[in-house]
Amino acid sequence: MRIAIVTDSSACLPRELVQRYGLTVVPHRLHLDGQTFEDGAITPGEFYSLLERTRGRATTSSPSPGAFLDAFRHACQGKEGVLCLTLSGRYSATFSAAENAARQFREERPQVPIEVLDSRCLAMAHGFVVLVAARAAESGASLAEAVRAAQAVAGRASLIGVVDTLRYLAMGGRVPWIAHWATSVLQIKPIMTADGDEIRLAERVRTRRRAMERLVAILHQRVQPGLPLHVAVMHAAAAADAQELAQRLQELGPVELLMTEFTPVMGVHVGPGFVGVAYYQEPAEDDVLVQDLDRIERELSPLPPPSEPPALVVLVGLPGAGKSTFARRLRERAPVAVLESDRFRKLLFGRPTYSAEESRRLFRALHAAIETLLRRRVSCLLDATNLREEHRRPLYEMAERHGARLVVVQLEAPPEVVRSRLQRRRQAATPGDWSDAGPEVYERMREAVEPIGRPHLRVDSTADIGPAIEHVLKAMGCR
Repeated sequence: MRIAIVTDSSACLPRELVQRYGLTVVPHRLHLDGQTFEDGAITPGEFYSLLERTRGRATTSSPSPGAFLDAFRHACQGKEGVLCLTLSGRYSATFSAAENAARQFREERPQVPIEVLDSRCLAMAHGFVVLVAARAAESGASLAEAVRAAQAVAGRASLIGVVDTLRYLAMGGRVPWIAHWATSVLQIKPIMTADGDEIRLAERVRTRRRAMERLVAILHQRVQPGLPLHVAVMHAAAAADAQELAQRLQELGPVELLMTEFTPVMGVHVGPGFVGVAYYQEPAEDDVLVQDLDRIERELSPLPPPSEPPALVVLVGLPGAGKSTFARRLRERAPVAVLESDRFRKLLFGRPTYSAEESRRLFRALHAAIETLLRRRVSCLLDATNLREEHRRPLYEMAERHGARLVVVQLEAPPEVVRSRLQRRRQAATPGDWSDAGPEVYERMREAVEPIGRPHLRVDSTADIGPAIEHVLKAMGCR
């Protein structure tokens, strides 16, 4: 990633995603029982025990400009830019603190561009804005491109949740309209919504079970069928209810379903028992992706029959390693849709330039096609170099989301053999060979090869590949 992503702890991001994307998280502070803690320094269990003992008399404070400045200094090491995304400035001074820190950072390091974006969202709605920016950065996006990606989701992310009592929201004073009637309806289970940073009362019901049913029903009403849905189920000391809710939401067919627990600094404001959902849908207006996906699907027609479970075969290898030959041999034996990156690059662009922007558009469309195929339970194979783990990871995640068999195959050949193959390819076109890569591309790409982080099959393409084909057929469930 060329861009460092910084956020604050109110985003409630799952720890594994923070680690996966190398995010820098600046903690809020929690003031409780005469002590001050950084968010995350005590476990949720310890926090709620203290909260009960102090009858909810806890307060929070935003990270200081100094904390953000230290985070920027650390995160920028080896990066070309820094993007900081905060929760809504309407409810916190966090955005202001980050902006102040960014001004000082620009004076210290004018060669490193930095942007601070108010997500205008809360909790995991804010977290989704961060994740989209991180995923854009991981795919090679510039700072400006990552900002645009984050802004697009910030305008679509929403939150809906059930609190056991309004007492904590009323005590915090962050939502003024609640205070005047909260004390008279403490036994009501309110369903709250936040579209961006506009918090509203959606409904009031008398039982928690009824509140959970209405939460699911409201979400069904709000979700537009046919658009990819990203969902995060959140809770504050209500893991069982959150798990049940996540199972219910599977019927909406989300392309992403996360589970996360409110950090203590967010738990202060809603109290124990909160269960909620942050979500956004990808837009229907993305005409370029829609058109690209339509062209790819037409080219793949007719599709092979569905399989249960489907398989996702990921080929890995340098140009000239024998990937396309392996793909053709496998397609002769298995019901699999083959997506060749070189073929579809020429389909979409005619005379490709192989620019970074062109590649991002190509693989965005290919990944969308794979997602669609797996959703239809059609096995598919991606024939691309896939040399870096950041390129392979979205494929791993797709297989997991759809319960598909993941089969990773690394094709190899000695350098002298590859150079000879590429030279012959340049001198005489081979039917069905779509690649333009020559020896110079091979030499450059050799430096980009990274170890594969999942179990995989290594195949020497100079030997008989028949046994490897049989191995893959078995792994796909075809034998």
